Amino acid sequence: MNGGLLLQRVLDGLANGSLYGSLALAITLVYRATGRVNLAQGELATSGTYLALILTSAATPALAGTTLAARWLPGAPWPRAVAIVAAMAGSAVLGAALERFLLRRVPEHDAGAALSLTVAVLLLVNALASQWFGNGTRAFPPPFPDAPQDQFLFLGARLRYTTIGMWCTLLVVLGLLHVFLLRSRFGLAFRAVSSSRTNSALHGIRVGTVLSGTWALAAALGALVGCLAATRLLLTPSMMTRLLVYSLVAASIGGLSSPGGALVGGVIVGVGQSMLGGYVPGVDAVLAFPLLVGFMIIMLYVRPGGLFGGAASRTLRLDHGVPGAAPPTEATARSRAAGAAPRWSIVRNSATWRRAVVGSAIAAVLVVIGAAFVLPYVEARLLTEVVATAVALWGLGFLIGDAGRISLAHATFMGVGAYSVAIGAARWGLHPFVGVVVAAVAGFVVGGLLSLPALRIRGQYLAMVTFALAVIFPSLLNRFKWFTGGELGPPPTDVPQAPSWLPLPAGRTFAWLHVVSVLTAVGLGWMLANLRRSAFGRAVRAGSEHEAAAVAMGVDLTRVRTLTFATATALAAVGGAFVAVQTQAVTSARFDVMRSLALYAMVAVFGAGSLTSAVAASLAFMGTPWLLQKLDLSLGAAGVPPDAPGGGAYLVWGLALVVITVAVPGGLVPWAQRRLQHVVRVVEEEHIGLVPPEPSPPTGGAERERPARSRVPSRARRLLDDAEPPPAVADGLTLLDADLPLRADERNPPPPSP
Repeated sequence: MNGGLLLQRVLDGLANGSLYGSLALAITLVYRATGRVNLAQGELATSGTYLALILTSAATPALAGTTLAARWLPGAPWPRAVAIVAAMAGSAVLGAALERFLLRRVPEHDAGAALSLTVAVLLLVNALASQWFGNGTRAFPPPFPDAPQDQFLFLGARLRYTTIGMWCTLLVVLGLLHVFLLRSRFGLAFRAVSSSRTNSALHGIRVGTVLSGTWALAAALGALVGCLAATRLLLTPSMMTRLLVYSLVAASIGGLSSPGGALVGGVIVGVGQSMLGGYVPGVDAVLAFPLLVGFMIIMLYVRPGGLFGGAASRTLRLDHGVPGAAPPTEATARSRAAGAAPRWSIVRNSATWRRAVVGSAIAAVLVVIGAAFVLPYVEARLLTEVVATAVALWGLGFLIGDAGRISLAHATFMGVGAYSVAIGAARWGLHPFVGVVVAAVAGFVVGGLLSLPALRIRGQYLAMVTFALAVIFPSLLNRFKWFTGGELGPPPTDVPQAPSWLPLPAGRTFAWLHVVSVLTAVGLGWMLANLRRSAFGRAVRAGSEHEAAAVAMGVDLTRVRTLTFATATALAAVGGAFVAVQTQAVTSARFDVMRSLALYAMVAVFGAGSLTSAVAASLAFMGTPWLLQKLDLSLGAAGVPPDAPGGGAYLVWGLALVVITVAVPGGLVPWAQRRLQHVVRVVEEEHIGLVPPEPSPPTGGAERERPARSRVPSRARRLLDDAEPPPAVADGLTLLDADLPLRADERNPPPPSP
């Protein structure tokens, strides 16, 4: 073994690991103070890096903000070191403002809503950076000598001056941060708030100030990491996305609650990446990243607290909030809505109720099918993608709303189905509709395999794992390019032709695919609706609400969670397969991590747990780019399609997620349903048709409130009503408890006989 080459790879791994560990430290600071994972940490670092680039660049129209800086800032452009410090200060202000005016509006127990806000910030910052600075690459001037001759040999390995400068800078900053957190009053308050917010507030500590300061420190440290990373990479709006995943892996290995463990985890990830790519046969730099993600999954499964972190009790306590589902505070709203008398009531499972449901479903199906023959060519084909995306979002809504599992890789699961049908058609000549079945099976198998870590990993940890899977998906496609075709995918597939007995209008041959996709969606929707009402659906919800109680009632959580994850991914694969057949081509760009985040955002905006919410989310997901193009709105990066990363649609989706998460907890569709209950409410009473509500009983003290009637199935209730009541029961009370006069022998009963 060449000793010089080994040392070179160790030094390269340490250089990368120092960046991973520093950004992981910023993540652990926020997590330790708030119990929440900040997925926007990378985008905040990117914004700070662009600010430093503006401050160090001369005034030019090619770089937004430089003209303004030259006009208002004295001495601009500034020296690189001064600009980096100023960028850290600006990022600190931005981080504190986000915590103060955005994150603080979410209840402490609702970690799902907080995760949604960080996803929204990620989408917003990425779209704004693309709009202002473009999607192209920019060179960031290094603050240290970086010429080819600025290096020296150390035991046979090359050591560059810029690497030494980066290490010295990080050591100084991390040392100052350690002293600040250890010796200052803020550090003492930070440790107190990390232990208990309630006790800290009782002792007079300003918890809000500590939280804002923590976000400011994390954002400033992230800006420094971004500036140092930009000297090794090319600056783009998505530069920090992959670096964020490496940092999440490092934080998970070291422990999300351990700042020192995050630094050690960064070194492990950096050196491990270099060693795996250099010395393990069959593993290169591309495949080393997925292997590290797999190691993170194993670590979270075996030891959720990491190597140096404590127990993950705080995480489990905060992971009950599910985005798009009814928050805990919504129970009060439901009770108030139930107390308000609606204008009409309709009985569930009555003849009128069935006619309304079946009639509306048939009308909706006919309208969607008929639209393919009426709409223009582009809109008609886009409608097929709306139907396919709705099927995929049904799976995501089932996973989030019923199972309480957060997934940020649903576009990746759609990509599994898309590549399955494309590879089957290109390699083996499978009919596209047969390829859809193969895609469903492939999605079910992939979901079953991924459900194994999901048996113990939950909440924010599961979100981190799925986020990493979405990032590495294009890398895996390129690594096995001989089979998948790479990022551009296999050759285009042909649109299936309609049978001869079904004549279609000229120029509408694609309508056959649309009809099949709609009928498939109807069948899958009917299956999912019955699945939710079945014993399996009740077991899924029971396991989500309270695991111990579900196990005590005999629920096999392993089987339930495996089938839940597999069902959700199978639905996503079917949706992706229909998208691939409709577009006749697949690329990894249509199923990347940004698209996964956008799908998650739409489900969180419209709510999870119902078919209607997913359909509305699909319409918004596919309709927003179309509407921006029709209105010719110049949102997003110049020359970038609205539905591409950095496009205007991502700006709209991120802003909508921020507003809905803060203003309408639970989503738009559940909010609309609650408003509709004031007019028409579905009740469980044994009446027929639409009936006016009964008048409310008087509130006088003499009127006793009748006990609420239990929700028993209609057939069982009729059997109970036909049976004779026990003689000792009257209106739910025994005769001894009823307010009746007693006979003389009952007032003075005889003594019992010996």
